[in-house]
Amino acid sequence: MKIAVYGAGNQELYVNQLKLPEKYGGTPPYGGSRMAIEFKKAGHNVYLAEPDRSMLTSDMWKTVEDAGVIVTSDDAEAASNAEIAVLFTPFGKPTFNIAKNIITHLPEGGVIANTCTVSPLVLYYVLEVEIKRKIKDVGICSMHPAAVPGTPQHGHYVIGGHTTNDLDMATPEQIKKCEALVKSCNKDAYIVPADVSSAVADMGSLVTAVTLSGVLDYYQVGTRIIKAPKEMVEKQILMTLQTMASLVESSGVDGLLKAMNPELLVKSARSMHLLDEQKDLDAALETLSNLDPELMKNAMNAEIKPTNLVAAQALSKELLNLMGERASEGTIRRCMRKMFE
Repeated sequence: MKIAVYGAGNQELYVNQLKLPEKYGGTPPYGGSRMAIEFKKAGHNVYLAEPDRSMLTSDMWKTVEDAGVIVTSDDAEAASNAEIAVLFTPFGKPTFNIAKNIITHLPEGGVIANTCTVSPLVLYYVLEVEIKRKIKDVGICSMHPAAVPGTPQHGHYVIGGHTTNDLDMATPEQIKKCEALVKSCNKDAYIVPADVSSAVADMGSLVTAVTLSGVLDYYQVGTRIIKAPKEMVEKQILMTLQTMASLVESSGVDGLLKAMNPELLVKSARSMHLLDEQKDLDAALETLSNLDPELMKNAMNAEIKPTNLVAAQALSKELLNLMGERASEGTIRRCMRKMFE
């Protein structure tokens, strides 16, 4: 396959700030440049588009070029030689600008693949006009490394497939092509709904992991020990998650912490410690009982802004009933953009 990787990766961050060689292992260069090397070693024709030579040391650039990767500062040149264009580029507008600039240069049926710096949904919405009016055959599909390429932890990619709201941003063939690229590098390919990919692959997966563990802990206690109806347990889970999400949206983490009152929460949660194996709850209680004083000071000074604690799917159904399909769909999509941007 013909592959283009955009962005060599910030080695100052990886090597000197995060100290990846000491903490996780592997050999620099890390990030996009390492992805390009691995794609080339798997037998693909690979371009690495990077206008800033200072991103890598001269020895690192030699490693890239000795691997057979073609290095260019011309985004259009790389795109014209790319069945799959992987964006390992800065957060926000720079990535959107690159995507807009390369979309018309991609071969027929080309794929633009996001990594950790942008949600696939946001990328799709940013390019939606171009896709619908000009380049209808382009696909948007995650190629999220879900770890820093070049470290031993990077043994997989997260690929965004059909969304939970029935949106296809790439064809099945384009998704299979991304999957084949991943497997050619002897890495695992996880295909998940595109609108879920950020929750399981981005840095926020820390929140997802801890939250899912708590959900499953309560689900087992509620249904097996307390023997409450499944519907009641799920409703309480929904109420809790929606309350926390709504407060973060309106008032930020400081406002969430102020509203939740960790001291009270610890006392309440201890009453749900019904099994010896609830180690995750033990860890959570320990953390909440010893919060950073500076964090608590900021929380006490925070403002809890007006918040509608309403379940999103129930609200969507009400909008459909009140406004009709087209108007409600437009409203929901605008709200989705705001959440994912």
